[in-house]
Amino acid sequence: LNYEQVFFPKGFRPLTRTFFAMPSSNPAEQFHYFTTLATWLMNKLGNDAKPPSHYDDPNSTVANLTLELKKLNVPNEYAPMKVKQGHGEAVCAILHSLLERIGHEFQKPYHHPDDYAEEAQVDDDAALDADAIADEVGADTEDEDDLYYGGGGITVEEDRNKQMVTTIEPSIEPDVWKLELERVLPQLKVTVVSDGKEWRTHIAQAKQHQDAVLSRLPQSTGALEKIHAEVSDTLEMVAKIERKLNSQCEADISEYAAKQMDFTAKQEEYNKNSEGINALQNELATVTDELQAIKSRMDERGSAMTDTSPVVKIKTALTRIKQEARAMEVRIGVVSHSLVLKRLGTNGFSAKSALQPSIRAAMRN
Repeated sequence: LNYEQVFFPKGFRPLTRTFFAMPSSNPAEQFHYFTTLATWLMNKLGNDAKPPSHYDDPNSTVANLTLELKKLNVPNEYAPMKVKQGHGEAVCAILHSLLERIGHEFQKPYHHPDDYAEEAQVDDDAALDADAIADEVGADTEDEDDLYYGGGGITVEEDRNKQMVTTIEPSIEPDVWKLELERVLPQLKVTVVSDGKEWRTHIAQAKQHQDAVLSRLPQSTGALEKIHAEVSDTLEMVAKIERKLNSQCEADISEYAAKQMDFTAKQEEYNKNSEGINALQNELATVTDELQAIKSRMDERGSAMTDTSPVVKIKTALTRIKQEARAMEVRIGVVSHSLVLKRLGTNGFSAKSALQPSIRAAMRN
């Protein structure tokens, strides 16, 4: 697949064997690595999918990846949330399926047999003798002392010469060492957290930016000069065409200017007349309102003059007053009659003399 030569130049570091099997300290970087690697593998299969960016929405990225996998008939029965994690069974299964489609074969792991000696069976029922154990340990210690300090007929100098002559032959294959190194390499890295406010960091960043600018300056300068030349030629051509058009349309331009001035004068006259018309319309509206008010007052007065209801009310009131006066006269007569009877009873006047004032009053009425 030329994985190291093609994929690494895109800015990705080498993978470990458990990179997609376990969660990473930077989930966003792990998810971006997975989606980019999956897109690269799909491109190997003839798919024209574009690699995602760091700023893309993870949900839309997972949806697009699922759609492209369906186009390639790659099985994907996992939920989008499992794929969105960037690690786990779903991610490993998708990568494994894509590699199988490409034709990459995975070899089964080979486990070296253990060369450790079998442990002797221990008799739990056997009695422990402390003295016997101490004698055995002491004997072994003496044998070791004899071996290292002159026992066996080998001196210290001979032992050193023998060690210098003897070559060390490794018993582990170099491939196994490389695999072990790849496994423990992430754990051996030391991450130094630098303070963003430190002046050394600022100087390093400034030098880095300066180097980047200087490296891109020649190419950018050439491109800008080319653009400047093209723009200058275009502006000169436009100026020539403009002068030619001005010379050809000079008469039309003067005529247009005269008509424009005439139009401006007419527009000012129209504005003045419009102001006068507006003033007259306002005055007409005021006069119309006054006329309506006068008409309403005249209508009220005419209706009041032709209305006979007050006369009818006056006649009704006079009739009622006359009836009340008659009733009052009858009451007065009754009271007068009662007074006459009382006078007759108290003073002893004759009935005729007592009735004379009442009769006279009634005759007057």
